[in-house]
Amino acid sequence: MAQIVRALDKAHDVKNFDCGSEALNVWLCETASQHIQKMLSRTYVLIDEDAPEIILGFYTVAIRAMTPVGDLPAAMQRRLPRDVPGFTLGRLAVSREAQGQGWGEYLLAHAMRRIREAAESVGGTFMFVDAKDAEAAAFYAKYDFSPMPSNPLRLLKPIAEIPA
Repeated sequence: MAQIVRALDKAHDVKNFDCGSEALNVWLCETASQHIQKMLSRTYVLIDEDAPEIILGFYTVAIRAMTPVGDLPAAMQRRLPRDVPGFTLGRLAVSREAQGQGWGEYLLAHAMRRIREAAESVGGTFMFVDAKDAEAAAFYAKYDFSPMPSNPLRLLKPIAEIPA
């Protein structure tokens, strides 16, 4: 029984995924595939090789439009151009059955590695995340994400600080 992360495809059962957040469940079921087809984002799913259709968790990543440097925390503004490119971790969720087993941390680490690799190929300064609430923001803060001054639920981490 080995868990692996794969790109979302039609073989995965999105309809029965339940993480406890209706908004995330609906997004995975109704929007993730559309965003993949339109090349707006990519969704990756955590599965068990013995039951690959069952989604244990997922995350979504996308290129982020340029962010004005003035929106960043003051300590991060030094020596940057007016606008900085980055990547967004759009959504991250773990099924109710898999919660409490470290899979959220595993998926975050996987997403950070994927973003680091992409940034090494095409450039990018920061990884951004929009936390759904204060509890989610606290989760990301444990991994050295810093809140944006204008919105404490929008956090960022310099890609250079993500281990290669």
